[in-house]
Amino acid sequence: MKGPTMHHPMKQLPERAISEDEAREILRDGEYCVVATVDADGHPYATPLSYVLDGDTLLIHTGAAGGQKTDDWERDPRVCVTVAVDMEPVFVEENGEPGFFTTRYASVIATGTVRRVADPAQVRRALAQLCLKYAPEYKDEISGAIERELPLTAVWAIDLEHISGKAGRRIPNGKGAVARS
Repeated sequence: MKGPTMHHPMKQLPERAISEDEAREILRDGEYCVVATVDADGHPYATPLSYVLDGDTLLIHTGAAGGQKTDDWERDPRVCVTVAVDMEPVFVEENGEPGFFTTRYASVIATGTVRRVADPAQVRRALAQLCLKYAPEYKDEISGAIERELPLTAVWAIDLEHISGKAGRRIPNGKGAVARS
């Protein structure tokens, strides 16, 4: 990972920090990400999106016509991405102490820059990866669907510069993970 951007050390519960390898596993397996940017007036704007991890890059798709998020990305390509998995509210009773409510979780925050993918072969490859992640049972339909939807679809790559994650009382439960065939 590269990155001139300064990142603050984890202040709250730093013992819950996870390794970059585990954070990448969460990025690979998560169901969706939320990509945050800032609009021209300085207001935050965050969008949940389907994605696939490809090395140090998250690949996402949007409509070709664009919208606020793509306008923001073209103006300022810096983004923040979050993914959470294994979310489960629980009541914990330990060692005879009064119980408390908490949440089991694992989450990742990553920063990077976004760019539109222009090369048609890379666009098709990214769309195929997305289809295989979310609907592997339809793998025989992917090529035809991509060709039909290609004029209406844009692919964006988020080149990740920094990845960090944390987890608390995590029990991998599949909540938030895409089903695999």
